[in-house]
Amino acid sequence: MDKQDAVVVGTPAENPSAGPPEPSEANIAAGQSGSEPLGAKTDDNNAPELLKIDIAKEEEELRRQNELSEKQIQQIENEQKTHPLVGEKEPFFTVVSEYNEQNSPDYYQKAKELADRYHYIRRIRGDGNCFYRAVLTGIIENCFSSMDEARRVLGVCEAWPDRLIKLGFPDWTTSDFCEFFITWFKTVVNREINELLAFENLNEDHTSNYLLMFFRLIASGYLKEHADEYEPFIDCFGGLAEFCAMEIESMWKEADHLAITGLVHALDLGVRIEYMDRSAAPNGGWHYDFPPDQKDPAKIVLLYRPGHYDLLFRA
Repeated sequence: MDKQDAVVVGTPAENPSAGPPEPSEANIAAGQSGSEPLGAKTDDNNAPELLKIDIAKEEEELRRQNELSEKQIQQIENEQKTHPLVGEKEPFFTVVSEYNEQNSPDYYQKAKELADRYHYIRRIRGDGNCFYRAVLTGIIENCFSSMDEARRVLGVCEAWPDRLIKLGFPDWTTSDFCEFFITWFKTVVNREINELLAFENLNEDHTSNYLLMFFRLIASGYLKEHADEYEPFIDCFGGLAEFCAMEIESMWKEADHLAITGLVHALDLGVRIEYMDRSAAPNGGWHYDFPPDQKDPAKIVLLYRPGHYDLLFRA
């Protein structure tokens, strides 16, 4: 919060013939009326001092609230850091156990239904990057299961550096993120690292941040390549370019519908999102496929709970 600016209050000129003076801003701020009862003492010279005291109290309260907010934010961040960036696979019934049939009947019922279709879940740290991180984790899982899928994804990613440069992305920084991602991903494709080491990398801040930044860049790049199609959806920014810079290319920003659309198209990848709250789904249903016209079953399935994504595994 910004601190309140000090207010300068002037003293109106006296006019005996005009009757009692109207209440001044100083008197109002000090909790006084413009006139005093007969016989009461008045000291207009005290009004500015009282106003200064009130402003000082307000500033102190704002400072206290700011400190409290900062402590709360730090507490949340510290709590998040107690969880790994990418968790181990765990049985999906652990999700069912989080909800009470009486207190959260809709979520409880949805969790039970999902338990019939999904056996495992990988929990992803909720830090604003969870969508991108969940998709990356799902891709790595699939690549260790299928060499064909690993080669397909590598081919798609290798085409992106030139596409981004043509779109006007900064050469030096863009090349840095692209080269890092492709070099690392090749170690997965060529089996130079095993699955255990790959997931250790995904849980390292430096490595994972570079990998996720590549995903953010190509999601933004796809939207910019198709600006005529997506520009009309931008109504609260200066345009698509500003939206992408602020909401997609910036780390720790949650993915909205456009960001999800950009990434799945950039990777030529099908993703299904299961919604615990059907009101959050674009079509008002329990799940939604990106892109919506995909013919084959989605290779990656995510669970969405308000503001957060985790990775699901089919039964």
